[in-house]
Amino acid sequence: MSTANGARGGAGGDGGLPVASAGENLRLALVYFLPDHLKGVFHCRPRMARLVARLDPGRRRLEAMRGLRRRHGRGPVVVHGTCGPTLLVLDAEDARQVLSGPVDVYAVDTWEKVNGFAAVQPDALVASHGRQRTARRAFNDAVLDAGCDVHRLAGHFLRVVGEEARTLLGPEAEAGLTADMVRERFERIGRRCFLGEAAADDTEFSRLLGELLAEANWMGARRWRTGRARRTRRTMMQRQSRYLCDADPRSLTGLFRSAPRGPETAPESQLTQWFMALAVVHSAVVQTLALLATHPEHHGRAAAEVAEADRQHGPRTVAGFQAMPYVRACIQDAARLWAPVPSLLRRTTAETRWRAAVAPGGMNVLVPAAFHARDDERLDYAHRFAPEKWMDGTAERDWAVSPFSRGEARCSGMELGLLLATGFVAEFLRGGELAVAGVRLTHRKPLPHTFDATRLRIGYRAHRAPARTVPPPVPESDR
Repeated sequence: MSTANGARGGAGGDGGLPVASAGENLRLALVYFLPDHLKGVFHCRPRMARLVARLDPGRRRLEAMRGLRRRHGRGPVVVHGTCGPTLLVLDAEDARQVLSGPVDVYAVDTWEKVNGFAAVQPDALVASHGRQRTARRAFNDAVLDAGCDVHRLAGHFLRVVGEEARTLLGPEAEAGLTADMVRERFERIGRRCFLGEAAADDTEFSRLLGELLAEANWMGARRWRTGRARRTRRTMMQRQSRYLCDADPRSLTGLFRSAPRGPETAPESQLTQWFMALAVVHSAVVQTLALLATHPEHHGRAAAEVAEADRQHGPRTVAGFQAMPYVRACIQDAARLWAPVPSLLRRTTAETRWRAAVAPGGMNVLVPAAFHARDDERLDYAHRFAPEKWMDGTAERDWAVSPFSRGEARCSGMELGLLLATGFVAEFLRGGELAVAGVRLTHRKPLPHTFDATRLRIGYRAHRAPARTVPPPVPESDR
């Protein structure tokens, strides 16, 4: 349990926490920190992502974490992170301590987020602390209906998702859909659901946001680009303001007026984070479709659930969505297997206790979510597709399994994201067959540690209606 008044103790000395050696820090930098920075922390660099995937960073990270835990035990290990001494959390109970702890002690506005969001949206919730975070969190929770399985605009959102998904299911889908094709649909879903129908075709808004996120990957290192980033952000905000002034009542911006707000809320600045979260939803959907295409038993159960929900409640309805818990569990487990956000970062604002050791305030904390979700020394389902673990509550009770974070820092839009993802996947399961190419997945072997979406092709073919047979003519003698 964390405390601001624990006994004094230095990290890595005087009975404090273990410290990684120079060799261990070098290996960690090469297999853990460097791959994420190369492929892009805030925005994917496709060419780099393809190169990094060939090195199988997921497997190498798992091996590095296991090695550190074997040599240093359960307690957090002090390592050299991207911005100084960092507590690397290797134990599931310690992960729960961090994620369930108050954000006043385990703050979310780390150096990486503050510097990254400076180029995109400095007033975003994830880069806030104290009173600002409280005000912005209340606004986000209210607009996104945090904690509610069904958003108040779910009916309209499900129809939008269905329409956008169906545009992909034409004859060209038989040749295979790329992850980028699915991403473009999700960007359009975001514009329609977040900004309103008037923004449906505003691809320039998405382009500007992508340009800012690409700059955010540099975390402020390219200071000579600061002026350009500010101009890009100003142009993007001007386009966004068009939709805020005359807000569509069927969009999230239409809910702004009824949400709690104050002088530090900056409601117009929260939208950027929602679009970023939509990229996480897109990743989970692509992974889910690939898994269902290669796991016949799971596909059959999910397709049967969608068919039964449609029969009882009609397609693309709120009641139908609520009758699809297995499809939702498939998405959650896909996000567990290949965590869209592999590292959960915090910074401590006070002393924190770790069993017999105490770490001073001002330390960075890294919870390697991707490692904990695939820790086969602890989980018997680590490397297999196991949606049933979400159905029976096993994965939900395990705080170390946290594809969408947990506790006070949990994503306000988690439920909304799962609703959009479920509606999208369900559309692919309505009367069609799935196939996949470009990734090596099978239900017969442990799943790979790394998922390379850059080479992925998702094939879809609608079920052929059985041909009508014409009975042969009856001979006159038999008439």
